[in-house]
Amino acid sequence: MAWTPKTQYLKKKELLSKKRFFRLLSEQSNYIDHDTALVFYMGLVALIGEELRQNKFIRLPHLGDFALIEQKPRVAWCGKSHTVIGSRDVLKFYTKEYLRRRFNKRQGPPRYGEILPPKPIE
Repeated sequence: MAWTPKTQYLKKKELLSKKRFFRLLSEQSNYIDHDTALVFYMGLVALIGEELRQNKFIRLPHLGDFALIEQKPRVAWCGKSHTVIGSRDVLKFYTKEYLRRRFNKRQGPPRYGEILPPKPIE
């Protein structure tokens, strides 16, 4: 079974609602109406899907790259038996280095002391 992130707490804050997303998109686009924002966004989604079907790769400027990568065949549990799952295409997203550095900078330097066990009391 696939792993799904726990996003129930975000539903309570209404951070996942479509209405909020398109409202924010329209604000970022100089207050265009809701329908225009919806048409533009759905056009972008259709473009990404079409390019992935044809070329198995699409580059989004300033964000990163979507790619369909072939996953190797592997052994897995199917019920109570071991079976070999054949190769299949998996969707991957590779962020731009600038975007990755920008969001990693917000977290500050890594704190290695939190991982180490506490020092013994003398």
